[in-house]
Amino acid sequence: MNWHEEENRTKLHILNSLARSQRALARIIESMADMTESSASSGTAADKLVEQLEAISRYQRQLTEKISGIRIRKFRRGTPGKPWLSRRLRRPT
Repeated sequence: MNWHEEENRTKLHILNSLARSQRALARIIESMADMTESSASSGTAADKLVEQLEAISRYQRQLTEKISGIRIRKFRRGTPGKPWLSRRLRRPT
C-alpha cells in the first residue's frame, strides 16, 4: 500500500468517526429535549449542555474542513447589502 492510499484510508476512518459522533450528539440533543420538555427544572443545565455541544460541533467542523479540504460555511439569513462598486466603475449620473 502506498502513502496516498494510507492517507485516504486514514481520512476515511476519521470521517466515519465524525459521522458516528454526530449521530451520538443528535441522540444526546433529542434526549435532553425530552428531559427538559417533561421536567419543570431550570434551563441552566440544558443551556450548558447546548454550549458544550456547539463547541464540539465547531471542533468537528474544523476537523472535517482540514481533512477534506472543503470549506463548510454557515448560511446567513437576512437582507443582503448593496453591491460595492469602485467610483471609477460607476456610470456618471
